[in-house]
Amino acid sequence: MIKLTSTDQIIGVHDKQKMNFDRYDIEVGTPFSTKEYSIVVDFINEEITGDCIAYGSWFDIEEADCLELIEIILKDNKPIRDFSHITKKLKLKGVVKNG
Repeated sequence: MIKLTSTDQIIGVHDKQKMNFDRYDIEVGTPFSTKEYSIVVDFINEEITGDCIAYGSWFDIEEADCLELIEIILKDNKPIRDFSHITKKLKLKGVVKNG
């Protein structure tokens, strides 16, 4: 089971640093475990990053994995903002499979 647990839109200035990003918190559950993902769509740096908490550890995940999770979640949920220009840029870089 994959479900979107929360979303946040952050636009502003913190410690004199501009911030403009959307965060998607995703939970992936099986009968034996639960993994919690946080995917960040950064509109200033035009990148997508993410991390995961699973099996008692925290680790970063690849951009391609972030996009795969986001695509699954957005089949049933509306994105906070359009970030197709970022995914197009990543496809041109070869980060994401075309399709």
